Amino acid sequence: MKRFLLPFIILVIFMLESIFVNFVAMQPAFRDWLLSPRFVLIALVFMTIYINRKQAMIFGIVFGFLYDIAFTDVLGIYALGLPAVCYIVSQLIKIWQNNLLVVLLICLIAVAIIEFYVYGINTIIGVSDMLMGRFLAERFYATLILNAIFAVIFALPLQKCFQYFSLFYAKER
Repeated sequence: MKRFLLPFIILVIFMLESIFVNFVAMQPAFRDWLLSPRFVLIALVFMTIYINRKQAMIFGIVFGFLYDIAFTDVLGIYALGLPAVCYIVSQLIKIWQNNLLVVLLICLIAVAIIEFYVYGINTIIGVSDMLMGRFLAERFYATLILNAIFAVIFALPLQKCFQYFSLFYAKER
């Protein structure tokens, strides 16, 4: 039963992103910005740090494909981007010490990486013609602030959750 609990939690976070976009980001107060919640990415960062890189990369591929199917016209952007960010996070945590403030900083770095990656790919293949200045002003800063707020609010619950699952996944190895 515990085996299905972690995927279920990540799936709930994935669905909460859609609900957040529909009910919060579309409000008139936020019409000037393109808010992109990256709550699953933040959960994957915590999973990478507190469980292991392999598990997080597998979840990154699966939920990346879900992102691609549900939200984008191009398959593979998130399916490649999320595991790549998990790998980068696993390398960063080897350099920096593992405390909650550093984890929050790494979450913001991960959000920045995925935002620039998606922007770059969409610009290269011609899906988007947004200029860099407009991207920064309308999407990047707002997305970074939104995800920073989410990460700060849910840092302790996510940390405790993934520390609990790290004990379970350590027994499986």
